[in-house]
Amino acid sequence: MAWTDTRARYHIPQTYAEQLIAGVAQDLDYSRYRTFEDLSAYCYSVASTVGLMSMYIIGFKGRPAIPYAVKLGVALQMTNILRDVGEDWRSGRLYLPQEELDAYGVGEDDIAAGRVDERWRAFMRFQIERNRQIYAEAWPGIALLDQDGRFSIAAAADLYKGILDDIEAHDYNVFTRRSSVSTFGKLSRLPGIWWRSKRVTLPAS
Repeated sequence: MAWTDTRARYHIPQTYAEQLIAGVAQDLDYSRYRTFEDLSAYCYSVASTVGLMSMYIIGFKGRPAIPYAVKLGVALQMTNILRDVGEDWRSGRLYLPQEELDAYGVGEDDIAAGRVDERWRAFMRFQIERNRQIYAEAWPGIALLDQDGRFSIAAAADLYKGILDDIEAHDYNVFTRRSSVSTFGKLSRLPGIWWRSKRVTLPAS
């Protein structure tokens, strides 16, 4: 009842909810993704759709905001994936692009052993660099949100991006620990995030 009321009040397209459910249902049938494009489609379904629905509640300035929201959802979900490699493996899942693992010479036996070597470090450096680039590409879209909602979305993006710093700081060990940003780390970042959320602009066309 609450969802029906919210969807009607904010005119949230039903298709996003359907895509979210379909994405979550993929976990029943798929535990591996061959390419980054395949994985990105999964990230869209389980994360970008949530951002797109939330955007209708926050308020946004038309269709140009949509691609930015999609990218932010992919970035957030990819951060989850990079953080949770060990946990996902113990659940029988590996959400890392198989083609890219192969390219860096990392096999599933390495994942199973939690092996942090130069191959794994190189693989993770590539993943984190791309993930940060997606965050950077998504960031200008905050300018297309209504003023009251910008800070919360900016904070979610920036604090989640901080997880990548923590992964690096712990030598890419995502097998035996769960990376996070400390409470102090979050609080110390918030003033800067607030300031930048007020000044964000779209790139010049």
